Amino acid sequence: MSNTTATLVATTTAEASDSDFEFPEIHNFPPFFTRQPNESTWKEQRRMWCDLILAYFRHMHLSGMTLAEVVTEPPFSNRRIHRSLRVDMLREIVEELVKQGNACWTGQKNTNDTCLVFWRKPEAWASIIHQWVSDVGMLNTVLTFFELANGEDTADQEFHNIDPLTLRRALDVLQGQGKAQLFVGTSDDDIGVKFFA
Repeated sequence: MSNTTATLVATTTAEASDSDFEFPEIHNFPPFFTRQPNESTWKEQRRMWCDLILAYFRHMHLSGMTLAEVVTEPPFSNRRIHRSLRVDMLREIVEELVKQGNACWTGQKNTNDTCLVFWRKPEAWASIIHQWVSDVGMLNTVLTFFELANGEDTADQEFHNIDPLTLRRALDVLQGQGKAQLFVGTSDDDIGVKFFA
């Protein structure tokens, strides 16, 4: 994996690299890295950045980032054209992802310096997890967070090594739908969840 693992939080052990990610052509256009003053242009620029971030995070199986640290790494930087996003611009882009339900702030209250990116929304993860539980005959069975996220039975599932906060949000969705019940443990790994049809 590239050096982005130091500043971006990986969600799986799958090997992926910047070199096999296909950046859009706009990523080589220097003004893409500067906030455009025209509001309609900025809206489109922000949309393109949101799409790029989600695609990159999905490809690299990343989940979280600290804004001040990632601006010097792909996709927020392009060394070939010597351009990087400013932290304040990235913060505005992440705010848009938050509004869309594709991110949440995880840092200290009101600091907006670290975030979790949902390249797949918790509602979609909830559906995938519930489908797997149903397919393997685990309905009405209690599983731990660890078993779901890191267990041998889930090793071939897309949600294997899912970020704990994303998993918790997905299970909260299922609980809200009456398809799961959470049981508090001594740690996040010990939290149990029972699934229903």
